[in-house]
Amino acid sequence: MSWLLENWFGSKESLEQVREDIHEHLHKEFYLGVSGIDNPQQSANRVEAKELFLTMNGPWDNQLEEAEQELLQYVHDELPPVVRDEVGIIPFYTQVTDEGYLVLTYIRNATNRNVLLQKLPLTLVTADGEEVARKTFDLMANGPVGHMASRPMEFMFRWEEFDRIPEKEVPLTLTYKKPEKRRIEETQELNMGLSADEQSHYTQKAAEEAPVEKGKVDLQVLDIKPTDDKGLKVVVVFRNGLEKRLEFTEVPIIVHDKEGDAVARVSYTLENMKVEANSQRIWAFDIPSSSIKKAEVNPDELSAYIPQARQRKKEKAYVEPATEDNKGLLQ
Repeated sequence: MSWLLENWFGSKESLEQVREDIHEHLHKEFYLGVSGIDNPQQSANRVEAKELFLTMNGPWDNQLEEAEQELLQYVHDELPPVVRDEVGIIPFYTQVTDEGYLVLTYIRNATNRNVLLQKLPLTLVTADGEEVARKTFDLMANGPVGHMASRPMEFMFRWEEFDRIPEKEVPLTLTYKKPEKRRIEETQELNMGLSADEQSHYTQKAAEEAPVEKGKVDLQVLDIKPTDDKGLKVVVVFRNGLEKRLEFTEVPIIVHDKEGDAVARVSYTLENMKVEANSQRIWAFDIPSSSIKKAEVNPDELSAYIPQARQRKKEKAYVEPATEDNKGLLQ
């Protein structure tokens, strides 16, 4: 990673010049909307950058010289305040390479829980608002961003992924392309993370083992399966026996082995997860191998449970986290 930093601000003669260059390169921060408030970028409830811990991960971990780590910390501390209870992404450096357009960012988690980003759709736009590239980045393997923590992250848009390659001098801005909300009858992803055959199997299983009971709301684990990356997939049925639609926002899952020892404790943050009145919905949650606390676990010998859901005000329902070290997942 050193080559990415060798032409940065470290060659400047003074920290004052470094500070000027940081703010010259700095882009506008965008937010993922985990707080649920409209237009979080307009919120005045903010946290100073220095109140967040800087953590290294992936290609940044143990591959930087001490001076480079100090530089990243200095850049981080110079960033503007981040909106409290939000996850923000702020680009602080861009570089045109032979392979593509590289954007270096800090992902800043100003919430009180760890957050594991799953799929992150991002776009590059010109100053005129023209979208020239779009890409969905899979961040599961990077593990969770700790609560009140910040992590440097690079996003590479390769030239072959561009719709149109602008002139080299044209500055591009990184933006978050939030998935469009679609009506349930129009979406083809009612059972997220499951194949068509799995959907059919678990729908039948849920109807036999966990039918919707009038007047009750609960969640039940239908199955635990291994994944190709040595993680676990937990299949859950959401049952809504009320006469109104409910929205679930947080789902903690606790996994135990046959001895009763905790294998994983993970909390997932859901966006637009609605279950219609008197119906059920099946969802698959991926637990990455980095969140599994014991080695060589046998999925056939595991059990999982979810603390009881309760209804929120404004006709929302959520599952109350059971532990302080839960990790969140944005679907």
